[in-house]
Amino acid sequence: MYDKSVRIPPELEDVASQVGEFIEYWGFKNVHGRIWTHLFLAEEPLDAGELIERLGISKALVSMSISDLMEYEVIQVAGKSPRGTVTYKSNPDITTVISNVLRKRERRMLGRISSAVRLLRELPKESHGGVKLAPNRIAIITDMVQAAEQTLDGVLQFSDVSMDLWKAFDHIPEPKKS
Repeated sequence: MYDKSVRIPPELEDVASQVGEFIEYWGFKNVHGRIWTHLFLAEEPLDAGELIERLGISKALVSMSISDLMEYEVIQVAGKSPRGTVTYKSNPDITTVISNVLRKRERRMLGRISSAVRLLRELPKESHGGVKLAPNRIAIITDMVQAAEQTLDGVLQFSDVSMDLWKAFDHIPEPKKS
């Protein structure tokens, strides 16, 4: 088991906390960033017990977090410890990590937004329930979602991404009354 006499420096705690906050900003849990930081900075792969002790969190939280991080390939199984426990390390291929997250999470999210916008666009006016919607704004949001999908697809293909797609949205006109 993890040597409890080892003191985690407050500077390491601070870095892990700051990375956790950054990761949380991007839609993950703070603990995901904290676990990744400890694995990334560790000289040797760590097992769940070491992460529990280092972070002062429950076994269940470590287990769920490891599962989440494995799903996005942010961390990897490194092997077995001398005690026979599974050890983990951060995925050294950061490009793959980022593209996996974008593909598995943001791409799906944009797909759901696109479907919702398409359904709204196809909704007959009499089905709006008295809510007046600006047709030009529905068209603009449709274009914005398509631009976001094209931008993300360009990023995922590691091609040059033109921000020209977004210039059309610099000055969005006021809603037109129907």
